[in-house]
Amino acid sequence: MSRSNDAQQFWDVLCSSHPSRTRFALEHLLEAFRRVFPHRHSDTDVRVVLAQLLGELEQSGALRLPNKANRRAYDHSERTPLPKHVIRNDRPSGVKQARIVWRPELAFAIEIDSSWREELLSVQEWLRNGGTTALPVALRERSVEIFGDEKRLDSLLGTQLFAAGRLTLDLLRCYLPSVPIYVVSLPPDGSRRSLSVVENHTTFDSLCRWNEKCRRYSAVAFGAGAAFIAACESLRPHLAAPGCSGQLLYFGDLDPKGLWIPARASLESGITVQPDETLYSLLLAKGRKHRALPNQPISFEPVLLNWLPAALREETVRHFNSGRRLPQELVSLPDLSQLAI
Repeated sequence: MSRSNDAQQFWDVLCSSHPSRTRFALEHLLEAFRRVFPHRHSDTDVRVVLAQLLGELEQSGALRLPNKANRRAYDHSERTPLPKHVIRNDRPSGVKQARIVWRPELAFAIEIDSSWREELLSVQEWLRNGGTTALPVALRERSVEIFGDEKRLDSLLGTQLFAAGRLTLDLLRCYLPSVPIYVVSLPPDGSRRSLSVVENHTTFDSLCRWNEKCRRYSAVAFGAGAAFIAACESLRPHLAAPGCSGQLLYFGDLDPKGLWIPARASLESGITVQPDETLYSLLLAKGRKHRALPNQPISFEPVLLNWLPAALREETVRHFNSGRRLPQELVSLPDLSQLAI
């Protein structure tokens, strides 16, 4: 498909401004658009025109847009959504065939699936441009800097990229902010119970309501996703409080990141974080009844399964291999009410 003069001019300026890039962030796209069409700076349809140009360039094979179904890959701050990044397809054949020379920190790149190449190239570019001496910042701030998407690093935690000996938060000079964990405790009644940590806020609310009546746990804590890793240490006083047995049980999404979070929290805090087998068994039972379309297999590190009870690992692998993750929200308040106490 041939390109219009506007599309070709925009593409030429974009590529000449960033000749070594294979991934253009939204800021690069807007910058090139302003240079090519300065007279449109105050127009109300700038995003519409830019979206049309990008669509035309994709049709002609110059670039690849993110999947429209991936809302996180698009900026929805205004009426017309725009991609947070695009991938260049039309590199000269010599560039395409050239062997990538990875930095020593990324030497593992030759061992893993090529589907991770774009992410690793973004990390390599950031390291090359001073990342090794960057001041430490919060994870999402670094994610925006490297990928142009504040949640991209979140989604990579627990994948092959963060397996032992590969990417680390230390390498990326970032950290998970430590926020106080919100804990809802029961008044002591002479019994000693486990403390429960829940990954997401919806299930946290349901478990608190249920626990108030059934008194299964001494307290229910809101883990807030990956923030739990840095905040786990703050639960020590609650684990030593009257009415708590000292056992910490965790319940989160059944996906690679959902397994990585408690395993990592246990490693970094020195507190043994155990899976709540009852709730994970209930989640798998709900998953059997919940219809899902086949999808691409989910990439995961087998070592993550070691955190789960042995009886739940095989079924979990089947879900991952069929491209399926089980959000903990599949377990609702009525489901909890059916549990035997």
